[in-house]
Order: sequence, then structure tokens, then C-alpha cells
Amino acid sequence: MAIRRLICLLVLVGFAFTTVACAGNQVRSDDVYPDDPNFMISDDAEIADTEEVREVLDVLYQYREAMVSKDFGALTRMASRDYYDNAGTTHTTEDDYGYDELADIFELMAQYAQEVQYEILVKDVVVDDHRAHVDYQFEYAYQYRMADQDTWDAGIDVNRMEFQREDDRWMIISGM
Repeated sequence: MAIRRLICLLVLVGFAFTTVACAGNQVRSDDVYPDDPNFMISDDAEIADTEEVREVLDVLYQYREAMVSKDFGALTRMASRDYYDNAGTTHTTEDDYGYDELADIFELMAQYAQEVQYEILVKDVVVDDHRAHVDYQFEYAYQYRMADQDTWDAGIDVNRMEFQREDDRWMIISGM
């Protein structure tokens, strides 16, 4: 009976150690861009800390930086030629766009957006071979100038950005 208790105790200690050790292998906000409060990992997220995950997070971080600085050249360079987006609607294809239409969208932003504020809270990252996606919540505020009047549009939403590996780089294929 004592041996059985000892075995149970060892199993429980091993399980506890494994749980703590695995928790240590999760990506946390303090691990990536700790000095940027506008790019965070959710405390509830259970994202494995791997090289591929960090590479994908780096692209998402660069995307946020390019949005805020309105660096549309950088945004274009992050997009795959296979880029395709349904603009958040699945019931129609009228608002769908691909890589070739990104320039028009960026031109509109460049014309009208005076200031861009964009915060990201990463909820999940999944990497599967040469494909990946990130689920995140974003808080945005855009100051627009229209008809000689400055106005703000702000809100909170969720998004999934999808990536594919091309020539040893993660490229965005959907979700800008």
C-alpha cells in the first residue's frame, strides 16, 4: 500500500512539474515587445513558444507598426501575391479583394487618414507547416479629414490574419 501511495505521489509530482514546465514554454507579453503596450499577448492565451510562432508574431507586430506609421510600402511588401480577403463578409463576393486591389485601399487610407491608433491583443497563434494564422482583438482609432473637417472613427473588433511561408518568410495571405 505504501508503494502504491508513493507511485501516486510521484505521478502527481511529475504531472505538476510537466504542467509548470509547459506553462513556462508559452509566449507571454513580457517575452515579446515588453516595451510596447500596444502589442500584447492575452493572459488567457496558451501559445507555444516556438521559433515559428515568434516569426509570425514578428510579422503581425511589423504590420501594426506599418499601420500606425501609414507605411503602405511596408504593408505591400508583407502581402503575398496570393493575398485574398472577403472584407469580413461571407454572404457576398462584391467586397472581396486581392493583392492587386491593396494599392487602391492603401491609397484611400493615405488620402484620408490623418492619424492611426491601433492596439493588438493576441488570442491565439497556430502554425501548421507552411501555413499559420493569428486570432487577435484590435482596438483602433482613425482620424479622417473629410470636407475640411476632422472626424474620428474608433472601435474594437476581432480578426484572423493568415500567413503562408514563401522563400523563408511569412507573408500575409488574408486579414489586413
